[in-house]
Amino acid sequence: MKAGRLRILQINTMDVQGGAARAAYRLHRGLVSLGADSTYFVRDRRMPDDTVRQFIADPSPAAVAHRAACKAELTAAYDAYKPTLSPDIEQFSQERVDGDENFYIQRPRAEIINLHWIAGFVDYRLFFTPERTDCPVVWTLHDMNPFTGGCHFDAGCGRFKTHCGACPWLGSTDENDLTSRVFNAKADIFAKWPADRLHIVTPGRWLQGEAKASALFGKFDSTCIPNSIETDIFKPMDQVAARAALGLPLNARIVLFMSHQIRLARKGFRELVQALSLVPDAQNIVLLAVGDNKNQVAIDAPFKVALVNYIGDDATVAALYSAADVTAVPSQQDNLPNTMLESMSCGTPVVGFDVGGIPDMVREGETGFLAPPGNVAGLASAFVAAFADGEKLKAYGRRARSLVEERHAPKVQAAAYLALYETLTEAVRRKRGY
Repeated sequence: MKAGRLRILQINTMDVQGGAARAAYRLHRGLVSLGADSTYFVRDRRMPDDTVRQFIADPSPAAVAHRAACKAELTAAYDAYKPTLSPDIEQFSQERVDGDENFYIQRPRAEIINLHWIAGFVDYRLFFTPERTDCPVVWTLHDMNPFTGGCHFDAGCGRFKTHCGACPWLGSTDENDLTSRVFNAKADIFAKWPADRLHIVTPGRWLQGEAKASALFGKFDSTCIPNSIETDIFKPMDQVAARAALGLPLNARIVLFMSHQIRLARKGFRELVQALSLVPDAQNIVLLAVGDNKNQVAIDAPFKVALVNYIGDDATVAALYSAADVTAVPSQQDNLPNTMLESMSCGTPVVGFDVGGIPDMVREGETGFLAPPGNVAGLASAFVAAFADGEKLKAYGRRARSLVEERHAPKVQAAAYLALYETLTEAVRRKRGY
């Protein structure tokens, strides 16, 4: 079947808000660019794109009341743990949502469905039923939530490998807590779902390994297909020109850090500040932190810290990458960060910890610098090495750009997904005898 005849449905909670949404939309647009019949179905829409369809909730009083009751029940189940929640908890999502049957009425028809980040949008028990979903499903994982009892990153707890419960994020000692209930519900759903009707895709090797080791997804086949990046937008530009255009100092060592939530513990901003404080001549460093800075706090550091609110314009973001000497990705746990790909696509090397999907792209001594996980002194040494030789740093940047063009161009990713879709749909056709 030709790409243009295979109806493909991408499903994500939001169209472009957040890293997972951006990654999903990039795949969708890459497929469209190859002539594929791809539709992007979302709960929250911002993009004026005719190929993006937004779910419209049933406005009838009965449906509104039903959703309100469901939401209240789900919220109460989580709020029961408010007194004991970890202060570093990032996000928690249950397998149920406060939705309605309109989702299945409005969902565009397709021969294959590609789920992405669906928290708060897709109800697992309703979706994974033969009468509602009768085609192969690909699930692109952007975090760990689909195979955990509710967390999106487990901070190394590892309970998802056997059974969740007594969740450290919830501050719970009860083996039968909310995470246990969510885990049991998912286990029941996926135990009944045919192994050949769900295929897991991960952007990096680390998340693929975690999914395979999980009690919920262990039986399903998986493929690693890296995310894509708009290489025509995120491209190198002259550093001096970029700094001049942005009003940044020409002679400083500029370290760029980007995160939607700058002070999210998992993203490692605290460790970054500590590491840069250990770098000799730290007073010549400017740490440019871009993200949600609504609640700014004083940062005591021997270098200048510039907090910049989130920037939605890709051209400006690309200029920021080009203006920086390096981009810091000091995550404690991460998938395949968009900031890493964007920076490398702009020819700016990355300095970070050797965790998650980061070493898939940041190759020590070739495209960037890595430090042992959580090792602040090692991270400081990585920055010292990055600043030691300007010409070598530029060479790293050129190699980073080449690697992105080779592995992460939109058409490269889209072609890999199309091949997978064809394989899965052909297997279903053979099984059904047509």
